[in-house]
Amino acid sequence: MSMGLTPRQKEAFDFIDGYLAQHGGVSPSYQEISDGIGLNSKSSASRLVAGLVERGVVARIPKRARCFSIVRRAAAACPHCGGSL
Repeated sequence: MSMGLTPRQKEAFDFIDGYLAQHGGVSPSYQEISDGIGLNSKSSASRLVAGLVERGVVARIPKRARCFSIVRRAAAACPHCGGSL
């Protein structure tokens, strides 16, 4: 998978990326992420975001609520082998 993301992390990344684009750069809350990708709790969304931060694709802006930025976009993956296009 591109950038070493799990399918669920990729789903969260795509949701955050789309939300930022649709809302003029305003980040989604953990509840919005949870609702947007069908998670059961905000803590699940928090763990997914922590994984994205760990992998360097999303950054949290310190001392700010609801503040994420996309560090790098996910590369397109080949539908046949999963490798980068």
